Amino acid sequence: MKRVLTIVTVFAAGLMLAADVKDDPVKKELEKFNGSWKAVSVEYDGKEVPKDELEKISLTVKGEEYTFRRGDDVIKGTHKLDPTKTPKTIDAVRTEGPDKDKPLLGIYELSADMYKVCFAPPGKDRPTEFISKAGSGYRVIVMKREKP
Repeated sequence: MKRVLTIVTVFAAGLMLAADVKDDPVKKELEKFNGSWKAVSVEYDGKEVPKDELEKISLTVKGEEYTFRRGDDVIKGTHKLDPTKTPKTIDAVRTEGPDKDKPLLGIYELSADMYKVCFAPPGKDRPTEFISKAGSGYRVIVMKREKP
C-alpha cells in the first residue's frame, strides 16, 4: 500500500510540474525561444548591417542563457522575458563581452521560426516600437530559427 501511495504521489507531482510549465507564460515562452538563430537583418543606429556581416551573426538560447556571436566576437548573458506585456519585453544582461553587467532593455516578437527584437543601449529607456533611428543607439535584429 505504501508503495502505491508513493507512486501516486510521484505521478501527481510530475503532473503538477508539467501543468506549471504549461500555465506559466514565461516558461512557455522560454521553451519556444530555445535553439539556434541566424540573423536575417540588423539595423543599428539607423543603419543597416551589410549582408556579408549578417552571415556572421548568430544566437543560441538555452533557457535564460544566451550566446550571441558576431564573427569572432562572443557575447554571453542572461535574459528575462515578459510575454504578458504589449509589446513583449526582454531584459538582457551580458555576463561576457562589451557592456558586461549593464542591463539592455528591449521589446520582442517571437514565433515558431522568427525572432525580432529592438534593444536600447545600456542606460537608455526601453524602446516602444521596432525602429532604429540615427542617433538613437537602438538596434533592431530579426533572426530566423536554424533547422536542427
